Amino acid sequence: KIISMAMAAVTRFLMRRPTAIFLNSARLDYDKALDFSRLSGLTNLSLNDVDSLSDADKIAELVNSSKAEIVITKEMEVPASALEKFGPTVKLFCEAGTGYNNIPIARARARGIDVVNIPTYSTESVAHMVITYIMNFSVAIFQQAKMLHEGNQKNFHVFQHPIYEITGKKLGMIGGSGTIGTAVADVALPLGMDVLLSSRSGQLPSGHKYENRPRVK
Repeated sequence: KIISMAMAAVTRFLMRRPTAIFLNSARLDYDKALDFSRLSGLTNLSLNDVDSLSDADKIAELVNSSKAEIVITKEMEVPASALEKFGPTVKLFCEAGTGYNNIPIARARARGIDVVNIPTYSTESVAHMVITYIMNFSVAIFQQAKMLHEGNQKNFHVFQHPIYEITGKKLGMIGGSGTIGTAVADVALPLGMDVLLSSRSGQLPSGHKYENRPRVK
């Protein structure tokens, strides 16, 4: 009977949903079009529908009043003074994006709170944006659009701005051997660009997909 009761208690513990709070859900769900049902299905989720919070006491109050085990933020700085006031229930801190310089990681880990992020959520979008800007600059799209907006049609007769092809051009990226930089190279290379990567080590990491590609240095 004791074993059965213990097993039942363990089962209830494993099946229970942890409590989570998204401190600034409006930063992510700015157009109120996101569906949080999958996250709500895994956790007892509370959404604080604001873009950002800065008051340390308010942040701690929200976390502690919800008895959250998981704290979620999106590009919002969480002061160390707020984290110090978190109750013992908090076990996980999740940044709903790539950068986590807004979280006092050392203090969190010192308190036994794991910190995670979502490193690949926008990799392709960022890479495509980089290439889009490069192509726009190569044909002076912004300047031409401005001329048209102002009713200036001189560009229809003689080009008023320099235009060049990106094939054969060199694309330099500082620290570009990471996930996003590699995705940029994935698009740039088929367009005929050569890629130069700058890193502290002076070379690509061992096993990198472009380690032995002659057009990537």
